[in-house]
Amino acid sequence: MSRSFPPVSSSPRSGGEKPHREADYRVGGQAVIEGVMMRGRRFWALAVRKPDGDIFTQTEPLNSFLVRHPGWDKPFLRGIFVLGESLVLGWRALSISADIALEEETEGKGIGWLQKTISITVAVALAVGLFIALPTWLAPRMMGDDTPVWLWNMVEGGMRVAFFIAYLLLVSLSREMRRVFEYHGAEHQSIHLLENGYPLEPQWALREGTDHLRCGTSFLLLVLVITVIVYSFLGKPAVWLRVLERIAIIPLVAGISYEIMKYADRSKSPWMQIITVPGLALQKLTTRRPDEKQAEVALTALKTLMNEEDLNKQG
Repeated sequence: MSRSFPPVSSSPRSGGEKPHREADYRVGGQAVIEGVMMRGRRFWALAVRKPDGDIFTQTEPLNSFLVRHPGWDKPFLRGIFVLGESLVLGWRALSISADIALEEETEGKGIGWLQKTISITVAVALAVGLFIALPTWLAPRMMGDDTPVWLWNMVEGGMRVAFFIAYLLLVSLSREMRRVFEYHGAEHQSIHLLENGYPLEPQWALREGTDHLRCGTSFLLLVLVITVIVYSFLGKPAVWLRVLERIAIIPLVAGISYEIMKYADRSKSPWMQIITVPGLALQKLTTRRPDEKQAEVALTALKTLMNEEDLNKQG
């Protein structure tokens, strides 16, 4: 029996006619080690391919602060809470996936809390050092003291973006990270199927594009660009104070970036589509086309999430 598939979609804005779209429902996700985490309104679900080939699944309530306290769900505030919750949830999902995917290597014991603590400490130190402290320290050494603040920040911001792209290129050389990037692509493909109303099956997912407007890669790039504008109002104090200022102002930048991403996802404005082009292009580094088994894992996470959301639907 022959099957009819949708046209191949190379981006979230292209492809065949969309027969259905749940306009008020947005699913987010994250690639983890040999798996995918999906996040809905009230629950999150994790699917990980085990060493024996089976797929491990887990679902838990989100207990989102914004759901429990809707009064804080305001523009430029909600992005701060969403970012914080996403970081915590993402780390937890990554930690669980590591235990499941590496259970044979660790003889079923998983990865210890000390190893996990060291890993997150190193990750935070690397992020602060490479993307905040180093550009802040280098910029004044490349520019004279009489350089205008806006130009100083343009150079610093350009270095920050360059370091970010270089970092992505470097980690993509790792076989393990390429696997994560393939699951990242599978995550996006699965969400495309949901948003387009197509069957949640691997064969359909593999025909979708691997980029998506609501991607963490696009968000991070937008944050880096907006910091150039915001930091321009901070002047040129001592290096140590500039580093502290840049760390302290991250929540504000995240709040602004979140609102831009949220609007771009729903807007048909040509200007907003132009703004999203760099982020979509950068996703070529952080996504790869998955195979059918990886697509199956991503769709398992999505189906598990949707089933849990439907069973606990309120109102």
